Amino acid sequence: MNKSDAKQSREELILIATGKRHNKALSIVSHDLKSPLTCILGHSKLLLDKMRANGSDSAMIKTIKRIISSGENMQSLVNDINLMVKMEAGRERVEPYWVDDLEWEMRETVKTFELQAELKHITLQVKADPLLPPVCWDMTRIRNHVLNNIISNALKFTPEGGFVALKATTVSEHILLRVEDTGPGIPPEEEEKIFDRFRQLEVMSERSFAGSGLGLHNARLFVERHGGEIFLDSSYINGAAFLIKLPLNAVGAGEPCMNLSS
Repeated sequence: MNKSDAKQSREELILIATGKRHNKALSIVSHDLKSPLTCILGHSKLLLDKMRANGSDSAMIKTIKRIISSGENMQSLVNDINLMVKMEAGRERVEPYWVDDLEWEMRETVKTFELQAELKHITLQVKADPLLPPVCWDMTRIRNHVLNNIISNALKFTPEGGFVALKATTVSEHILLRVEDTGPGIPPEEEEKIFDRFRQLEVMSERSFAGSGLGLHNARLFVERHGGEIFLDSSYINGAAFLIKLPLNAVGAGEPCMNLSS
């Protein structure tokens, strides 16, 4: 090993160590915030219920609602940080099980966003290849960590009257999930950066679109943990299109496939 290689290795070790310390600090802070946040939200919601029952001043009710909304945003950030730390440390398990009807799972995922879409007059679509094969996935976490994040973002940025679609096709020994929207899209120079931790596009940093900047980062971590990959379709010009390519059988992630019906 020459001096240049040794220097590079040393710098890489420093970065790894710094990253681990950073994650440890994040974990401690988020853990310490969890209990007081739960207390604040719980008491605020009780107070809101009593104020409504007593016919309290609408301005005060609005103030309590703002407290609850801010608390829920902070709670979401804490949860995202905890999930990121667990996945980067390899502590978030993949527990695959047989999914016989993937299209049904897709429709159930989309159903949770129907009210949000209705408020903005956005059309939700589900399209799947006929006779999709059974898959061995941790579908619960794919929905929670991946699809929910991407569909939520799509609805957030799609203007009134647009559409958001969740599609599935079979490609060799993989399933290709695709989420399309008719929002502003993502600039080519941001396509890789969008998956970085705490990364937000300029439009995302506006108050009305603000988030933790961890949703897509966590989605990529989990997809990769599942033996797949997630990326943007740069050829799609009507908005943004996220592609999630997953193997039919995720047992390569190190866990046996369960049969939940047994």
